[in-house]
Amino acid sequence: MNTETGVAQNSSAAPRERVPEGDARRRVRVGAFRKAFTRLATLATLSRDAKEGCLPAVIALLGLLLAAPAQAALLETPIFEADVAQGKLPPVTNRIPREPSLAELETIGRPGGELRMLMASPKDTRLMVVYGYARLVAYTPALALVPDMLAGIEVSEGRSFTLRLRDGHKWSDGKPFTSEDFRYWFEEIAQNPELSPYGLPMALLPNGEPPKFAVLDQHTVRYSWSRPNPLFLPALAGADPLFIYCPSQYLRRYHQKYADKEALPGLIKAAGARNWAALHNKMDAMYRNDNPDLPSLEPWILKTRPPAERIVFERNPYYYRVDRIATGSCSRSPATRSSRPRPEPAKAICRRAI
Repeated sequence: MNTETGVAQNSSAAPRERVPEGDARRRVRVGAFRKAFTRLATLATLSRDAKEGCLPAVIALLGLLLAAPAQAALLETPIFEADVAQGKLPPVTNRIPREPSLAELETIGRPGGELRMLMASPKDTRLMVVYGYARLVAYTPALALVPDMLAGIEVSEGRSFTLRLRDGHKWSDGKPFTSEDFRYWFEEIAQNPELSPYGLPMALLPNGEPPKFAVLDQHTVRYSWSRPNPLFLPALAGADPLFIYCPSQYLRRYHQKYADKEALPGLIKAAGARNWAALHNKMDAMYRNDNPDLPSLEPWILKTRPPAERIVFERNPYYYRVDRIATGSCSRSPATRSSRPRPEPAKAICRRAI
């Protein structure tokens, strides 16, 4: 724990995770196994030297191996089984990160069903970003900041922040979520005066100083300042979060630097936008959440183009978080904290309040 920033820096710990009691027992068993193995190897050597054979040692070692718990396996979410069988979706092992976030739940719900709610206006599609709470770093119930979508974060003196992404994490369209999505936002959006006429967000400007941004590799980026920046991590974890990334592969088609020069004018006209920058900002609706074509990392994906009386969100098949069932296996889940069993909806349907 960094005392200046209050962020847990264990790069191997996933957000809102704890070591379950079963895992703790398994780790104890592994430690005991190693000690037993060493002892048995010694006994086997002594037995061989004494021409007694090592059969008793082998039998005891086999008993320990059989007692060890099996490794957790990923289970397919029932709602996606048909699409996987038909080849419309890759299997779950190819959809989620190699090190997914493990949800800390008191009980596991029943997959499937619908969640219905009322919203005051079409603009309230943004509430699904609040409810879903998918963040680079997130607050725990105890208000500690921990990695969420990130695999880990290293903070040095409160002024250097190294963010490590989860290998294999993907957007809702199946495209990889990589450091390029951070570079595109920082260099092509945040520092482009046509797209960001007011400059960088205040959370990136401690005492007016912009960050030094560096891409270290495909899954690692770093932001650093000459002085501490206490606003950075809380801004990433907020209800209206600071998005320092975006789906670059999707947005390139609307950026004058990358777009097809012949196709871009037609896209601008079809959208009724003033120019390419207005079109790009309209399509880049991470928080507004009103563009069903925009790839997302949220647990539920918008499927209805507002305005509409009935707005539908469907489960994200590439969501980065899994839950644990009683057998120790894992299942895909938009996880929510609950004290009683309840369905895990595959669809959220929002209606405007009259």
